[in-house]
Amino acid sequence: MKTEKEILAEFVALVFKTNEAFDYLSKESLMKGSLTSVRLAANDAIEISSHMRKTDQAALDSKLLSIGLPSLSSFQNKNFREFMKVLNRGSIKKEQEYCLVRSISETEMLSHEQQESAYYMLECYEQART
Repeated sequence: MKTEKEILAEFVALVFKTNEAFDYLSKESLMKGSLTSVRLAANDAIEISSHMRKTDQAALDSKLLSIGLPSLSSFQNKNFREFMKVLNRGSIKKEQEYCLVRSISETEMLSHEQQESAYYMLECYEQART
């Protein structure tokens, strides 16, 4: 399963249409930076994508789905981005995160692997509370 950093780096590269290794918004360059810097770049990419024409958004969405990434609407969904942080950590720490993971796990936003990880985190959290 791809990490949050890999998913966000690929998303940013697609939005900004970069594929050259020397470009600071290419996946390779972003992967050299911190997760925080990749998250910041992803926030910029989300903002840029929200101002694209609908046809460009549809084309981007199609590219994202074809390479196994979440849809554009998933990236634009703040709850999904918060879910990715919890998934990257691998565990649920508080009740608010539990509610978030539970609600996201019941949607169509997640890949099969992400959904299985969400169910596993939910199960671990519930067992620890009993």
